[in-house]
Amino acid sequence: MRVFIEVHEGQVARNLLENNLLEMLTEGGAAVTLITSGARVPEFIGRYQREGVECVDLLLLMEGAPSRWENYEYTLGRMLTRRGMRSARQLLWDHVGERLADRLSDAARDLFAQRKPDVVVATHLSQVYGRRIIAAARRRGIRTVGNVNSWDNVWKGLRVRPETVTCWSENNRDEIIKLEGYAPEQVQVIGAPAFDPYFAPDAQWTREQLCARLGLDASRPYVLFATLGQFSQQIDETYPLEWMLKAIDDRAIQGNPQVVLRMHPWSRDIYFKRWMDHPNVVISRYETYYPGLGWTPTRDEAVLAGNLMKHASAVVSPGSTMCIEAAIFDVPTIIPVFNAYMPEIFESYFKQTWLNQHFGRIYKNDWSPILRDERAAADAINRALTDRAWYAEGRKAIREMFLGPLDGGATRRFADVILS
Repeated sequence: MRVFIEVHEGQVARNLLENNLLEMLTEGGAAVTLITSGARVPEFIGRYQREGVECVDLLLLMEGAPSRWENYEYTLGRMLTRRGMRSARQLLWDHVGERLADRLSDAARDLFAQRKPDVVVATHLSQVYGRRIIAAARRRGIRTVGNVNSWDNVWKGLRVRPETVTCWSENNRDEIIKLEGYAPEQVQVIGAPAFDPYFAPDAQWTREQLCARLGLDASRPYVLFATLGQFSQQIDETYPLEWMLKAIDDRAIQGNPQVVLRMHPWSRDIYFKRWMDHPNVVISRYETYYPGLGWTPTRDEAVLAGNLMKHASAVVSPGSTMCIEAAIFDVPTIIPVFNAYMPEIFESYFKQTWLNQHFGRIYKNDWSPILRDERAAADAINRALTDRAWYAEGRKAIREMFLGPLDGGATRRFADVILS
């Protein structure tokens, strides 16, 4: 059995390759061709290429945005599904979208001819880079599988359309059927491979081990502040941290907590520089990087992230994925959505990008405290530091609604779908 897998982004390597997906496939009898820009990076080759696995660069990153006609097809398709016309959306893709997307480079055509894959796998369906090889495989009668990489990706839109889609949860599955027009039998819930390392026996650190690793005082509580990520140059993401540190210094937030500043890979260190030497602040971030792939955390880095959440007294974040990941460990989570420097712009950005999309259900059901003013946020953090059961029912609802199976077996289930 020959399997093509495209990996165009480092976080996908973290979510799948670092969880031994390649070993699972080769042990299942597959020969794997990893289509990735990492094929040009010696460190990447050394980490992932082995017997039964070859790395090839087809320059997927040069494919760029879909054409104007492809975007028209996509927009019309979303409109059809929102009106309940799922069959029409499938027909539109089969007869129009797939033909438009099947534009392989000469190198890709040669690879298909030489290797003749039995299944082609896309690993991040809301991005465009696997679109051409999936469409080409479908038009050649080759089985195709794709994974929804994160809980919010369906709202962003699936730009790659394999025959079989895997996802985190039943909620994701319902979204894919409703918003993308897939038939129920085409969508399989596997859980989140990104969370698998959190459940491994060797990943269960004590609080003392974590504090020793980071230089924290184990006798004091710590708040994990997870930055949002600089997704828009016009949005200031630093103010919630500035406010929180001042509130700690002024004793508005009590208990003298330490702060672990967890930098999103898209956050810019220079913007946070003035707080990095604060005596109560410890910096944590993903550190591994491969050219062409971006941030590519190792399994050890993922294990550290899990333990950071697990042992935190509270998690504070203006909207990062850690807002829901912390529910895995039943840790109180505070979501501040205010900004004294640009209140109207920040409120509008959060509403359009979060509340009107994937965060909407959390907000409407009050599953996490989403705070719009400083006094309420300080009170919420004080409550979280003294009452770990606060909002426990909301966190349970988040686990059940969004996170899917939490047993460390998502990558194994993904491998089984590929091999089946």
